[in-house]
Amino acid sequence: MAHKYSRKQLKDFFSQAVDLFREHLETDISEHSVILDFFTPENGVSVYEKFCQAHFPKMHEEKYKEPGYFGSVAAEAFLNDTEYGILVREDLSFSPREMIKTFLHELSHLYCSRNEIPGGNFFDKYCMGSGPEDGMMNAGYAIWREAVADIMADSIYCEYPTIELRSVNKIISGYFGELSITNPDSKKAMSLIIAYIMTSKEVSVTKDWNIAQREIDKKIDVKSPMLIAILKQVFEQLNQSPFWEITPEFIMTLGETYLTLLTGIMLNGIVENK
Repeated sequence: MAHKYSRKQLKDFFSQAVDLFREHLETDISEHSVILDFFTPENGVSVYEKFCQAHFPKMHEEKYKEPGYFGSVAAEAFLNDTEYGILVREDLSFSPREMIKTFLHELSHLYCSRNEIPGGNFFDKYCMGSGPEDGMMNAGYAIWREAVADIMADSIYCEYPTIELRSVNKIISGYFGELSITNPDSKKAMSLIIAYIMTSKEVSVTKDWNIAQREIDKKIDVKSPMLIAILKQVFEQLNQSPFWEITPEFIMTLGETYLTLLTGIMLNGIVENK
C-alpha cells in the first residue's frame, strides 16, 4: 500500500503538534525529548519489540501479539523515568488535521502520565492488581485516560468548540450500543461518548452541570441514569483546576459506575431475551 505521507511529512505534523502543545502547557515535552518511530500493520510486531527493548522495557506488553493489533492502532505513547516515545503508523490516510490531532492525543497521554499525580505514573501505582476493586480502578483509568487525551487534543487544536450535540447524537447512540461486559472495545466506546459530549458547544461552554445535563437530555437520545452519572463525574473533574490531576477515589468511582452501567445493560438484555 502506498503511503499517503512520507516520514518527513509525518515529522512535520509532529513538530506542529508539539509547538501547539507547548503554546498551551508548560512542559519538558519537545521535539528533542520524544523518540519518534514508525510502523505499519505488516512490521508492527518487530518495530514494537525493538522500540520497547531499546527504550521502554517496562511497557513491553503482550497485547501487541494479538491478531490485527497493529491494524487497529494509529499511534501509541510510551514513557520511562527519563524518556518519552511515540510510535505512529506511517500508512494512515488521515487528513493533515487528523494527523496533528493524533499526535496531540499522544502528547496528552505523555503529559498526563507525568502530571496526573505527584511523581506521575498513576497506572503503575494503582492499576496493577487483579482483585474486584482493581477491576474498577483499571476500568475507570482506561476510560479516563483515553477521554481526557481526546478532550485535551481537541481543546488545544480548536480554540472554540465546533461539535453540536445533535450532530453526534447517532454516533453516541452507536457507541452506547457497543457497551458490553463481553466487548473488549467497550471502554474505548465509553471514552468516545465522554469525549464527544464534553467537547460539544453546549457542554464545554458552561461550568454548571444542571445546564449541561438539560442540553444532554434534550439532544441525546440515549436515556440512562448511569451514563448521566458518569458524565457528571467527568464534567466535575474537567471543571477542576488543573483537570488532569486525578485521585484514586475519582478513578475508582468512575470505574464502579461504568461497571454498574454494564451490569444494567446485561440484565436488561437477559430480561428482553426471555
